[in-house]
Amino acid sequence: MRHAAFVTWRSMGLDVVLVDGHSPERYEELAHEFHALDARDGRADLVALEHIARTCDGITTVADDSQLTVARVAETVHRPGVGCTQAAIARSKPRQRAACAAAGMRVPRWREITTPDDLRAFYEEMDGPAVLKPVDGGGGAGAMRVSGLDEALSHWPVARALSTSRTAVAEEFLHGREVCVDAVVWDHQVRFLSVVDCEHMQTFGFLCTAASYASVQPDHERATQLVEEIIDAIDLSLGIIHAEFKIEGSTWTTVEFGLRPGGAFVPELTVKVAGVDLYEAQARLALGDEPLGPPVAVTAPFAQARYLVGEGVVRRFVPPATILERFNDVRVVNQQIGAGQRARVPVSEAGRAGYAYGWGDDRERLDSQLRGAIALLGHEMGVVVHGNDVPDDDRTAASLATTGGAT
Repeated sequence: MRHAAFVTWRSMGLDVVLVDGHSPERYEELAHEFHALDARDGRADLVALEHIARTCDGITTVADDSQLTVARVAETVHRPGVGCTQAAIARSKPRQRAACAAAGMRVPRWREITTPDDLRAFYEEMDGPAVLKPVDGGGGAGAMRVSGLDEALSHWPVARALSTSRTAVAEEFLHGREVCVDAVVWDHQVRFLSVVDCEHMQTFGFLCTAASYASVQPDHERATQLVEEIIDAIDLSLGIIHAEFKIEGSTWTTVEFGLRPGGAFVPELTVKVAGVDLYEAQARLALGDEPLGPPVAVTAPFAQARYLVGEGVVRRFVPPATILERFNDVRVVNQQIGAGQRARVPVSEAGRAGYAYGWGDDRERLDSQLRGAIALLGHEMGVVVHGNDVPDDDRTAASLATTGGAT
């Protein structure tokens, strides 16, 4: 879901040279020039990438697993970048936690896991639920909630297999609400910051079902303070930080961060409520320019994305118009699983069955309409909808979808 990056960069008048030989989503048709090379950290042919990069004015990435590759290439060919040390920290959950803790920030209790004995040592120091995940994963892939040592030992081979370094991290499970923060950093200073409220479905993994945006954000000041602490902790001069925090009461805990814009429509909806395009800022930073261009008019005070978690065999393709015509504030609807395929409740974000997003003047009305749109999409696809606060019965879901928030 990174198509908007290429649209933004081309609208800026940039010629986009894309290197991507691995990702399941394909963007070749959106670039001016394409090279099918593996650009993942630890696998990339750095000499080949450096040769390509020397023909470009800037180099950047929207992929978690290319952050260190891009930093190394940028440094070698003397282009602006986040820095190799900083990128290496961003790619390692243990190094992130160690750096933040050394700076006095609150982080979960954690331990790096390379053997089952490390898990046993972790549980000697704590009880209760924990999270086991690859040290170098992204998008929630491989992150699993475990109730205790026996379950952690059972799932350890999965987390290990999904890590390129065959290493995991175990950390305490944190309660409270979750927010994602995207910040534009220039000359060690926060130049722009936006806070997104995230809603998760309680599953074996960690599955975001909704993200809400607003022009006025009560958490803005505290989030800015914490991002400034991350900047100091890793000595970041320029870049975009996407950070995740858990909040319980007034206590913020830093979960993890990456040095690229958030995915899943964070830039597309941030610009609607804040007037700043994170993809534009990313390109400007890569070119060594002032990151914030002329302000864009704010479209609406509230925006939200909601995702379809469905289960069952998909019966048909649902034309977006059949959903959009019913809801004024819903602007985009997309089905991600085709007819004849089986939708399942995924353990990470990659397996969701569809999405809808939009914006408007009333937060509750927008939320209601998006829930209705997701319920209707799932009903028309023929799948059972989960995590959307609607009954599973098809008839009830369809009735709710066609009346709640509809025009």
